[in-house]
Amino acid sequence: MEVILIKPVRQLGRIGEIHEVRNGFAWHYLFPRKLAVRATEDNKQLIERQKHKLEEKEEKIKISAAETGDNIRDKEIIFIKQSADDGRLFGSVSSKEIAESLSKIVGHQISYASIILDKPIKTTGLFTVEVRLHAELSTDIAVIVARTELEAHSYSRDNKQNVEEVEILAQ
Repeated sequence: MEVILIKPVRQLGRIGEIHEVRNGFAWHYLFPRKLAVRATEDNKQLIERQKHKLEEKEEKIKISAAETGDNIRDKEIIFIKQSADDGRLFGSVSSKEIAESLSKIVGHQISYASIILDKPIKTTGLFTVEVRLHAELSTDIAVIVARTELEAHSYSRDNKQNVEEVEILAQ
């Protein structure tokens, strides 16, 4: 199926490009997320007329994402959690918790879908987590999971400088 991208799609293309994709990918991913439309003659003409406006809008979003990336780059988020003596947590730290903490730091909502985490964090330690702010822009943050603040600062990369602390109480 031919589709026209109305938003940039990672590893597929930019606004206004026409791509041949599988039907399932179009119907189950691109269309519900409003990332693309079917490539009919009417849609091709409509997108061509609106392409400049869409590109300007997308550029503003990208600039905003870059500013957010600059704000969170090299930040450390500390989670104080209960754990066993061997470092295994009684629970886990999920992408949702990381997104909520990051939202408090930057002052606006960050979606948990932006946090790229293979699986929830279930041990104490220092973890590097990718935050995808835009289809073309991502940054890394440090997530420290520890039993106490003292232990957290021992994991800290720069030992107490530029550390954002978010205390999460274990239930």
